[in-house]
Amino acid sequence: KVIFMFLYKLLLTMNATSWMVIIYAIKEEWTIGNLPAHLFGIMLLTIPVLLSWLSLLLTRFLGEESPESYYKEMTLADKEFLPIYLGYFFVSVGISKWFTMIVVYLIVFIFTFLSQTQYFNPIYLLFGYHYYHVLTETGTQIFIIKKGPVVRSVNELRFNHLCRLNDSTFIVM
Repeated sequence: KVIFMFLYKLLLTMNATSWMVIIYAIKEEWTIGNLPAHLFGIMLLTIPVLLSWLSLLLTRFLGEESPESYYKEMTLADKEFLPIYLGYFFVSVGISKWFTMIVVYLIVFIFTFLSQTQYFNPIYLLFGYHYYHVLTETGTQIFIIKKGPVVRSVNELRFNHLCRLNDSTFIVM
């Protein structure tokens, strides 16, 4: 299980950071063979979507948790991390040398992996998921990823099957 969680965390980190390389490749008009650069760019854009879909499929192999009974506060966090992704785009567009891009990407990848910010994935928004900061009755702050309509009130929070991603992050399955 430890190896699965490590590999799963690597996959989530790739989901979170792959945009840097993809935007850089599109900007530099990379391609393979005789494929036009714009078609190759479109193919590259599907990679994070497919990896995100795979990571959601793999959540069924995570252990389930018993949901907390009562929640004191809840805030929607959907827009909270979008500036980070815009930053990835701007960094990728601003780098002109591939070696510099590799170094910057590796630094961002390592910091993202270690900081566990990879749990926010804007592609999940396209799949209908939303992100919430939730304060439990016991004073613990947790991060919840949940599919469905936006929850507007703490009284509407209902989690039947929580899967633990780490000590403070859960996804509702």
